[in-house]
Amino acid sequence: MVKDCMENNHGFVITFQKKLTNKNDYKISKQGAFVEIVDFNNLPNGLLGITVKAINKVTIKNIIQLKDGLNVAETYPIVDPEVDDQALLAEFPEISNILSQLMKHPRIADMQINIDFNSADSVAYNLAGLIPIPWTYKQSLLEAFDASQRLSILSKYIDEISSS
Repeated sequence: MVKDCMENNHGFVITFQKKLTNKNDYKISKQGAFVEIVDFNNLPNGLLGITVKAINKVTIKNIIQLKDGLNVAETYPIVDPEVDDQALLAEFPEISNILSQLMKHPRIADMQINIDFNSADSVAYNLAGLIPIPWTYKQSLLEAFDASQRLSILSKYIDEISSS
């Protein structure tokens, strides 16, 4: 899949899979992120590491599993409703502050991430991509109705890990 994406200059969708009771049975979420590969490298364990950039959220329909195990589906872009970015960012200042501090870390600074600190979505999605968040939280962030819900979810998660 990665080779095909690189050769044909197209992306793929990342989504959450939940294992069901049967070992080989799982449920694929109906929303995901369409991503493009921005970098790749060989990892010490022999696997291929890839860095991707999310382009947009998508709804996933008509999933078919190919013989090789790869899932293919129809995808449709999701456009979030407009929000008052400045009011939201003022309501959750800790989110921007944490992201701003993380951006100073040498490893993250080397990643050359382009963040719009005036966009609540950009701040929420980039912070969620940089901190260790369980997949269930990441999926709930992706499925959130708008930036306000995403910032609220992130704020609650940060409060949880801060008080642990």
